[in-house]
Amino acid sequence: MFQLYLLTVLTNVLAGLALATGFLTERFERFSEYTDFMGNAVYRIVLAVLSLLIGIINLFPTYSGDMAVLGELFPSLAGIVTGILLITEYIGSRKREGESKTVELAEKVEKLSGPYLTIVGIASIIIGILHAILPKLPLL
Repeated sequence: MFQLYLLTVLTNVLAGLALATGFLTERFERFSEYTDFMGNAVYRIVLAVLSLLIGIINLFPTYSGDMAVLGELFPSLAGIVTGILLITEYIGSRKREGESKTVELAEKVEKLSGPYLTIVGIASIIIGILHAILPKLPLL
């Protein structure tokens, strides 16, 4: 299941970069070249769905020697949270004339999570990198 492990690392790092784009652009001048790509709506929604799906799949690992549920807890939770935040950000940006319950819910989640997007993004990047470096850690 090396493929799933690699997808976990990639989606965590890429979703973290997508969430922390504003912060990284301010801090690192060279990152501004990738801002347009990271802001692409299609890229963000595909990444959100993949991150959410892989995070849910990784909650129940089938690797030999892992614990039943806690095998990749932090990478799974990071994938799920970043996926949800990217999806709500997408739904919030696609407001239509008629207010629906989905848009209202997305606005509430975006209002509550707005100040923490950068923190969640950087945490997801760190978790992805640590997961790549230390693959045998029980919760990582």
